[in-house]
Amino acid sequence: MQLVSKSLALIGLAVFACGSDSASAQQTGDVWTQSYDAGYVDTGGAYAGGSEIMHLVPHKKRLYAANGYWEDSRWVNRPYAEKQSAQVLRLDSADGRWEVDLDMGRSNGRGLRYMKGNILKSVTFTRDEFGKLLPRPQNLLVMAAGAYTREHGVVSAWVRDDAASTWNHGIVKHGSRAGGTRWVPRDMEIYRDKVTGSERLFLLLGNPGIISGAYDASQPTKIRWNKNVEFPASGTFSTRPLGIVEANGSLFFSVGGVIYQRIDGPSPTYTEVLNLGDGVNTDVGGIRGLTTIANPHSTGQSILFLWAPGGGSIGQIKRLDPDGSGGYTAYDEANMCDLMSAKLGVKVGYTLGAHSNMYAVAHPTTGKPVHIIGFQGRLQGNDHLRWKGSGLYAGAMYAIRATDQTYTVHEVNGAYAPGKPVLVSPRTFARSPFGDNLLFIGGHDASNKSSDDMAWIFEASLDVVLGLADDP
Repeated sequence: MQLVSKSLALIGLAVFACGSDSASAQQTGDVWTQSYDAGYVDTGGAYAGGSEIMHLVPHKKRLYAANGYWEDSRWVNRPYAEKQSAQVLRLDSADGRWEVDLDMGRSNGRGLRYMKGNILKSVTFTRDEFGKLLPRPQNLLVMAAGAYTREHGVVSAWVRDDAASTWNHGIVKHGSRAGGTRWVPRDMEIYRDKVTGSERLFLLLGNPGIISGAYDASQPTKIRWNKNVEFPASGTFSTRPLGIVEANGSLFFSVGGVIYQRIDGPSPTYTEVLNLGDGVNTDVGGIRGLTTIANPHSTGQSILFLWAPGGGSIGQIKRLDPDGSGGYTAYDEANMCDLMSAKLGVKVGYTLGAHSNMYAVAHPTTGKPVHIIGFQGRLQGNDHLRWKGSGLYAGAMYAIRATDQTYTVHEVNGAYAPGKPVLVSPRTFARSPFGDNLLFIGGHDASNKSSDDMAWIFEASLDVVLGLADDP
């Protein structure tokens, strides 16, 4: 059963199917401020750079960002002579300057180097591994990233000591790189087992699978990780898992074209709830951006995600609804290819989006949740709008999904035109922790192209981001 999407009717332009040709459409820009422009030495003498901003996270009245150095000349990975590892940046005020808070290469004490800040998240433990309430909740800022030696892969985790303004490092898991195994921790989620009461932080390791850790005040990082992977019980996944989320009291995660549900208990298992098929290109990803929304048909939660199996991806947004019998049914909503093609009036051959999740904010007028979805696309025409040499649109588009399943399309820093900064893809979104109604957006996607110092963060009011600034 497929849901007919109403999204294109709201774009306000003629609708063109992916692959059709037309003249370029125009969009009016609004007030945006560039908060971070990579490529400077901060007040502590550290180089603040990066090819991409991977994550933005508010934590204890500050804003943090994880960058990456993929396709940046400061990262040299042959023959394993890396110059600069990924970093966590910190912003103390909306009009302040971003400072390097953590250098993952310099801080691990083992000579390891990390190309990307794979997942940064603020998590809160309320119970221990036995289900007993902690004396008070423990809110931790956790950074996880993968590193490689010639033969092995390593997943590390750092936890910030907010009182001391330092980070404590620990190895989560390491193992062989045989068969192209990727140690890439793309997401994490706090979850309490419904049967045992145990509360744990679940981390996607990459191809090796899913592992978890419990709060332990005696550990320098405050997290004691299990020695063994929880799933799969043996072997590895054929591709890297990209998303994990709690919905309807259960834990779900995605790998390739499959979504799994955890079956709780002393010996937990996992069951397949959706399978969109094989043939996923691991560099593109498969199912990504798992996000919970209210079930539009009944009670409970649905799972929203983007399906991007390979190089011809149209960036299909899908929704997984509870069927009332313990199962789930998939529905199609919009796809990024049609949205982008209609907005620009040009043939679009490939789109990718939802790098992290689909970011929820409350609409300032209705109070209803809307979701912001970043995406990128390869144009087949309008060469002046491309990032030179890549075919990718040089601007940074995002879609806003309303609760009635309609979509509108907007751009960071207004519509792209030659001479404006090349942005390519919004990867991450965060409400300001500074009490000023701003929303921060960060991104770029190196996409196998030289991207020295192309990491960026912009800020704008929520009204501007949602396209409400010019409304009467």
